[in-house]
Amino acid sequence: MTLMQMVPLLMKKENNNEDYEPKVVSFGPYHHEKENLKLVEDFKPTAVQMFVGSDMNEVVFISAISGEIENAKSCYPREVTRRYTDIQFAQMMFRDACVILNYFGPDNDVEHSWKKAETINHHLGIAVYRSIRRDMYLLENQIPFRILEILVALRYPNTPKGSFVTNMEQHSFKMFFNDKKGKIEHAEPNDGLGKNPAHLLEIFRRVIVTGPTHDPIFRDNDGCCNVNDMLSNLEKGVGKCCNDDEKNEDMHGLYVFRSITDLKSKGINSKASGIKSLKGVRFSPTRFCRSAELKLPFMYVDMYTRVFFNNMIAYEFSPNSHIIDKSVTGYISFMKLLVVTKEDVKEMRENKILINSLGSDDDVVQVYKDLNTFEAEDSSNFWKVKQSIEKHYHSKIRTWMAEFRTTYFNNPWTIIALLASLFLLCLDIVQTYYAIHPAPNNPGDA
Repeated sequence: MTLMQMVPLLMKKENNNEDYEPKVVSFGPYHHEKENLKLVEDFKPTAVQMFVGSDMNEVVFISAISGEIENAKSCYPREVTRRYTDIQFAQMMFRDACVILNYFGPDNDVEHSWKKAETINHHLGIAVYRSIRRDMYLLENQIPFRILEILVALRYPNTPKGSFVTNMEQHSFKMFFNDKKGKIEHAEPNDGLGKNPAHLLEIFRRVIVTGPTHDPIFRDNDGCCNVNDMLSNLEKGVGKCCNDDEKNEDMHGLYVFRSITDLKSKGINSKASGIKSLKGVRFSPTRFCRSAELKLPFMYVDMYTRVFFNNMIAYEFSPNSHIIDKSVTGYISFMKLLVVTKEDVKEMRENKILINSLGSDDDVVQVYKDLNTFEAEDSSNFWKVKQSIEKHYHSKIRTWMAEFRTTYFNNPWTIIALLASLFLLCLDIVQTYYAIHPAPNNPGDA
């Protein structure tokens, strides 16, 4: 089994320490027996009965966990586990796992799941019930996933091997992306889907970073003039006469663009990418009859968003996580560039990129300000997108095209006025031409 990570001390000092502390329930030994968690702690025996049912005995489950108690205890530092005897530790794992499995479980009976939710609400109240999910996001509030698998195998013996992991991934995907089917599409082999996770937080991370970093490159056949080659040639000429190449080289990697509204002023519009993954960030360059587009994945921002991402970043930074591709940290670093003012949030809301459950757009800005990525190196997931945006941002030709399009094609009246002006200009040209070169007289008209 894999070590259950702890939040690095630097992060606790730099960030809001409350984001790493459970509010209502402890899972595992790190926060066990804290006084403020007593309400749900007292409810755990009821959670056990809800999971076990009347036809099975608790002893069977505890015995199964006891058979792997050494592996389970090795997932935590010895100074933490030595406070418990083997049987105490097994009982703690059992009770905590039952709370999780009553919340996320392999039971596909909708009516039964609804009754379990009603029972929890009856004992704890709706506010505590919803806070349980918040506490499942915490890095220091995890138990080995193997414990959950042992209990599920005993409680549901007909469940196919490996289906529990898939079920949990689908359930989590449905929760994060509001996907009714819970079907995870476009997954890559290195996403790790279906493999044995260390804990529930790893499941959450898997489903939000599935899929390829970039779309395959196809020849543009959409019937619209793609003039990238022409623009590139023009940019080279403008760069030589304006010394843009030297300036761009000096600015390389600094990403001077600052927000969604700033990008819009440079002719880059934002829209939802339709890709249900944090890797679903795409950049489409300027075309003659279309502005450049920055496509971003859809995201809810609610009261637990900051807690979730702070713990995800801590997970990616923890020494024993073995995560090389820090996709979540890269996504947050990118969003911190884009979300600077409430106008940025408004633009993203109107383009259906963000749904703000906090009420105020200023609150959303504050969420992203409070997320600390500790100046981590840019993930390769977003490096190419940032480079493309930076290139567009510094391009005089593309900026002029954006200003021209905004000035003359922003609404029907400016288009009509432009066409009328062009029509009158053509008439003036024709009239001037015939004034200088009159048509010869026809002799038959004499």
